[in-house]
Amino acid sequence: MSKNKINIAIAGGQCTGKSVTSASLFSRLKLSGLDYDYISEEHRKLASEFGDYRSPFDRFYMWRQQEREELRSTATDGFITDAPLFHFYASSMMYASEPRDNLAVRELFRMCLEIKNRYQLIVIAEDPNELPYQIDGCRHAGREKSLKKHQIVRTFVEHHYPERLLLVRGTLEKRLSQIESKL
Repeated sequence: MSKNKINIAIAGGQCTGKSVTSASLFSRLKLSGLDYDYISEEHRKLASEFGDYRSPFDRFYMWRQQEREELRSTATDGFITDAPLFHFYASSMMYASEPRDNLAVRELFRMCLEIKNRYQLIVIAEDPNELPYQIDGCRHAGREKSLKKHQIVRTFVEHHYPERLLLVRGTLEKRLSQIESKL
């Protein structure tokens, strides 16, 4: 791996293996002697205090919280996140229900374009149906919405960051091998 920082975003819809892949990749890279930070979803930390998202403006706020965590990273080799900032834009598009919500959607889109060099590698599951969908404390939107979010995220990345996109598939071990080969 080069001496330049490589910030890695594991992206996509719910139940596509983002959290497991990012945590496993973090462990593997640390064990191999690389200095990475793991930036988890700030929303999970704040959900007990503030509840679930209700509007695109809530996503705007969460963007700022997540961005603060990314900017705090001091690891020499970079950071790994399963909640890249463009996820907030994708979900704000999905949940905009009134005309004023488009203000947040539009601003989140602009903010995505402003951070164009934030992630040097963006990993997305090639087949979002590869893993079975499970409902738990953080997944309650349903499979259909998960697939829609996955498509919005993938389309956004393919359009704006195609050179940074790595589509992965297979077991966790196969996905990690694909990522490590790319690194």
